[in-house]
Amino acid sequence: MNHRPNALEIARLVVGAKLNWSHPLYLVHSLTARCNARCGFCAWNPDFYDPRAQLSTEAIKRLYSDAREAGFLGLSIWGGEPLLHPDFGELARHAKEVGLATHMVTNGFLLDRKMDDVVPHVDRICISLDHASKLHDDIRGIRGLYDKIVASTRELKRLAPNKQIIFIYTLLKNNVDVESIRAMGDLMADLGVLGVFNGMRQEAATNDPDAKLADWAPTQAQLTEAFVAVADLKRRGYPVLNSFTHLHMMKRGAPVYRCHWPKFMLPIEANGDVVDCMHWGTRPIDNVGRTPLAEVLKNPRIHALAGEAGENCHKCVSIHRVELSEVWAGNLEPTLSWGMLRKPPQPRAH
Repeated sequence: MNHRPNALEIARLVVGAKLNWSHPLYLVHSLTARCNARCGFCAWNPDFYDPRAQLSTEAIKRLYSDAREAGFLGLSIWGGEPLLHPDFGELARHAKEVGLATHMVTNGFLLDRKMDDVVPHVDRICISLDHASKLHDDIRGIRGLYDKIVASTRELKRLAPNKQIIFIYTLLKNNVDVESIRAMGDLMADLGVLGVFNGMRQEAATNDPDAKLADWAPTQAQLTEAFVAVADLKRRGYPVLNSFTHLHMMKRGAPVYRCHWPKFMLPIEANGDVVDCMHWGTRPIDNVGRTPLAEVLKNPRIHALAGEAGENCHKCVSIHRVELSEVWAGNLEPTLSWGMLRKPPQPRAH
């Protein structure tokens, strides 16, 4: 089995890639467009993503093998809801066998049924959790979801105490208050997991991207207060994964930076479309179902996004875009937070 890099090794590679960039190093794969949640703010509109259109299991395994052979280091599996894929376990096992560090983003509802597939094969598990109460059920449209997430997290910690688990808290109108943020901090600390506090995604694949955002997005004044509260939790030793760089930028407003994310990440949709991140869901670069990955990586648009075309964009507020870009630009402060991924946080004593 090939060695899979940890967070600090990846940070060194981020810096080292400045000297000799050739292509992205991390595959971001939407395993399926199917989802069992009904999030009112979800960007992934069925007008663009047909849940029936997805690569075959064999095609996905070939993609993962080709990615590793090309020098890719990691794989982020998301969706839709990835655990809805009938062959999730087989695919996660294959990714691990070829040597990809594997990260999964899930809503958590099916974790209790999929432990045997997740625990042995997934290195890092990210669970969307938008409130430390059953209000999360209303936000995500699944009854009983909050209780399931807490129970499954406890079971994951029992089965694999060193497994990296991250709660992703999307800041919305109904959870942006300081009391809710502090309650989430306490829950993260008590369960011994890391937490990310993120703004809403802006690269919405929808005919009217502003419509849903207006219904759910907090005001900038609310976001400023929220990110100040998150920074306070981090200073007090809570397991907040956001860097101070990201928190400081977000509390001032939409961050201004030169985006270097496309240098490292290659997003691929469930139907095989290779995504142009500046035109997400509308102008695919190619499709790995018809073009081998090695040929896709030669596409001029991928190289353009890794250069001025991508660097001139800073529409995204995602922690991943901001922090990777800052490290590439020479600000190494975020790597201190990345180092938290080396070992799980300890629960706070009661």
